[in-house]
Amino acid sequence: MPLPIYIAAGTAAVPAVPGATVCIRTYGCSHNVSDSEHMAGILAAQGYTLTDNPEDADLLLVNSCSVKGPSQESLFSTVRKHKGQRHVVVAGCVPQADPNNRELEGISVLGVQGIGSVADAVARTLTGETVQMLGKEVVPALDLPKRRRNRFVEIIPINLGCLGSCTYCKTQHARGRLRSYAPQDIVARAQRAIAEGVTELWLTSEDSGAYGRDIGTDLPTLLEMVVRVLPQDVMLRLGMANPPYILEHLDRIAAILNHPNVYSFLHVPVQSGSDAVLAAMRREYTVEEFERVVAHMRKQVPGITLATDVICGFPTETEDDFKQTLDLVSRNSFPVVNISQFYPRPGTAAARMKLLPTQEVKRRSTALTRIFKEQRPYDSLVGTRQRVWIVEEDDGQLVGRTKGYVQVFLPYDESLRGTSVEVMIISAGKYHIKGVL
Repeated sequence: MPLPIYIAAGTAAVPAVPGATVCIRTYGCSHNVSDSEHMAGILAAQGYTLTDNPEDADLLLVNSCSVKGPSQESLFSTVRKHKGQRHVVVAGCVPQADPNNRELEGISVLGVQGIGSVADAVARTLTGETVQMLGKEVVPALDLPKRRRNRFVEIIPINLGCLGSCTYCKTQHARGRLRSYAPQDIVARAQRAIAEGVTELWLTSEDSGAYGRDIGTDLPTLLEMVVRVLPQDVMLRLGMANPPYILEHLDRIAAILNHPNVYSFLHVPVQSGSDAVLAAMRREYTVEEFERVVAHMRKQVPGITLATDVICGFPTETEDDFKQTLDLVSRNSFPVVNISQFYPRPGTAAARMKLLPTQEVKRRSTALTRIFKEQRPYDSLVGTRQRVWIVEEDDGQLVGRTKGYVQVFLPYDESLRGTSVEVMIISAGKYHIKGVL
């Protein structure tokens, strides 16, 4: 059954190419997923047929991510495969951050702030033009048409860009400096999604913790406004937040995460366990400050899941620096650690630094992964009863989340999607637990 299309009032009509079919591929974060959902909604509203199979498409629209080298290389591999077989538009962070990349020659491109013009870009490309829409002056409206990938989940961007100046990152190249949406607009979008049957809201951005600093408000104030409009059966998930801004609001953020309609989950990237490396990265916090966030949240929010990110092999990272990172992960036993090898991003300060040998970077990544995999954060949940919210399915099973955002696999029953149930936990793996009603 096709997902419903939500059309915003005043959306400009752009003539579609009759009978054309478009496939959208998405790389990167939940913000990119939200952008793709809006572009899918706009195209469907203009009369295009959408397909999940690029081989069936007249045009492939690729929404790109510039955060990591491998995802960008995967993007270019996809473009090379389909260029010449069908029309291609590359949207998102890669063309915005690196418009002169040779891989984009002869390809239509659409920047991160041009998603409202996607129908125009597609129509012109299908008729033989090569377009370049990379302006930065327009912030996409929150009420654009949308076609959700999961009909129970609404992803709401709360701000674009960030305030950081990390030496390895291209976020500001792509998304720009921080620009926050008005809190009343975010609340209105949440209420509309709830009225349309959504049971889970994700607030997302490049750095949720920085929300509001450009418009005279802050993240806790926004969250307090959003939870006031949540019905009993709708859950809220907060997106990634960097340590400096969370430190300013520890008690208020903890109170929000304890709210019955909010998942007790916080994604706070550390990137390194060495203060020297953090300074070279320009991360603007110390290891002690990061661990203060961890300790406070674990004390004040029972059952919280804390996720973090680590980069292995930053150019200035010594063996002692890396050992400090191993020690940090060992003593904190994070349930979720996203481990990346350092890749130089063109145009960043770190790309001009002398790189460590590739094999050494791989060795460090392997060593950290080994320590992480030895940790068993969910064994204590076996035999407990848990309330589980279910919005997904995977390989013939339902996939739900506990209040602490632990992934739970359950026997398949379509009628349970979009609901919450009480289950008994019967087993635990490294990344999930299993339960029965």
